[in-house]
Amino acid sequence: MSVRLSQRISGVQRTLIRQMFDAAPAGAINLGLGQPDLPTPGVVAEAGHAAIDQGRTGYTTTAGDPELRQHIAANYPGFVSAAEEVVVTVGSQEALYATFLALTDPGDEVLLPDPGYPAYPTVARLVGAVPRTYPLRAERGFVPDPDEIGGLITPRTRVLLLCSPSNPTGAVTDPETTRALTDLAASRGISWISDEVYAAFVYDRPAGFPWQTGAGNGVVVSSLSKNVSMTGWRVGWAAAPAEVATKITAAHQHLATCAPSISQRAAVAAFSAEGRVAEREYLEEFRARRDLMEGLLRKIPGVDPGTPAGAFYIFADVRAHGDSTALAWRLLEEQQVVTVPGEAFGAAGAGYLRLSYAASREAIREGVGRLERMLGGG
Repeated sequence: MSVRLSQRISGVQRTLIRQMFDAAPAGAINLGLGQPDLPTPGVVAEAGHAAIDQGRTGYTTTAGDPELRQHIAANYPGFVSAAEEVVVTVGSQEALYATFLALTDPGDEVLLPDPGYPAYPTVARLVGAVPRTYPLRAERGFVPDPDEIGGLITPRTRVLLLCSPSNPTGAVTDPETTRALTDLAASRGISWISDEVYAAFVYDRPAGFPWQTGAGNGVVVSSLSKNVSMTGWRVGWAAAPAEVATKITAAHQHLATCAPSISQRAAVAAFSAEGRVAEREYLEEFRARRDLMEGLLRKIPGVDPGTPAGAFYIFADVRAHGDSTALAWRLLEEQQVVTVPGEAFGAAGAGYLRLSYAASREAIREGVGRLERMLGGG
């Protein structure tokens, strides 16, 4: 007798991002995964070692280490002010899952960006919500249009999810547009979720974040994975008004009990003066890598890289070269370079390739050089 699988899991599979990565041969140049190649700062790693030496290897409270939660709360002045309004989670994706559980009932609709991180619609479906998308249009620099989103809200809409800086486009939403979006959510009686995993990577223009507008009807989801290279430490969080944070904590307890205790103690060091210095150094390194990759891509006929204002991705327009998924597979098979086709992030991503400059400068030069050779530009 075969095992009967649930309907909710039937459509869930590895993302196209992971399929590309898993298919890559040994030694391939990886411009696909959103994982910084820089090491975790020494001050953070040392704090993790110290936690082990001190025997701090048991459970923490469900919501997380109080000292860490207070540090996180201090990042959002005027929105949250106390440790009780922060929940430390196993990365930002668990924070997103717990937040959806706290804010939606089965059949509720959630508005998600297209193109956007592929986990968004999957997590929504797993909790029983109905994912709906709003377009991020190239002619607007992939910045959300409040008027267009307003026309997509229905009586069943419960959540508007925002992500700035954006994965995959690198777009940064300006303060004026951000306020219009939070005003829209408040006027229509829905909550917002702000995915701020890339908030530390803003390069050239002012960014607006929903929590800065004074809107209290939302949740900030973030982590330390990108800004201080702690992807494997699995430290994320949700920050929200106390009554919401309490419910997210309840969901989190039944998903994970608590985040890893050693990682939480290491994370405290990320908020130290030394940790902040490392974060700024990483930002400047990624700014240089962005400029390098953009300049190289501009030399390739039929490729428009744009200029991403944040995150560490270039969402390059490659429509002149045909189907972007076919192009990505060809680049992998012929040149052993991993990229991600825009379709991995939604239908609106068709015709684009996401290239990550979280790789070394050497890998960027070689990987883009191979793309240029394949497309006949070099």
